[in-house]
Amino acid sequence: MGKTVRGAPVDEIESPLDELHETRLIDGDTHAEYPFDMKRSQELVFSIEADDALDLVICQEGDIDAWLEEVDDDEDEDEGCDDDYEDLEGEDNDEEERALPDGFWTNTGVIECGDTVFVAPKAGRYVLLLVNWDEDATEVAIDATVWAAE
Repeated sequence: MGKTVRGAPVDEIESPLDELHETRLIDGDTHAEYPFDMKRSQELVFSIEADDALDLVICQEGDIDAWLEEVDDDEDEDEGCDDDYEDLEGEDNDEEERALPDGFWTNTGVIECGDTVFVAPKAGRYVLLLVNWDEDATEVAIDATVWAAE
């Protein structure tokens, strides 16, 4: 049986079930999806570092599909309505309320997010969703691993 430097048997060293290490650009006004198949009580441990603020959500795939349909419906309603953002005295119209999909975990305005742990409440396909509301592309580095339940 092989030994590691620390002396623990090789077959006893924990390895992640799934892992991701990526640096990429998320275009302006778009999102990136990172799906993970997880069983109940498995842990998704992730960290994110971005050049500009992002909104983060952990949800199921169906939540994203419903959210995208809602966003598309909102855009269809806005077409041809140039006077929606009239400058009203005393009101700030620069930022409109932006809905995110329903999820198990949400964090907004994130530039740096150190080791964060999400525990799957049941078996399923969970998605780490990164949303860039800004008009410009944002570079993001993401490290994520799924670990077996202890």
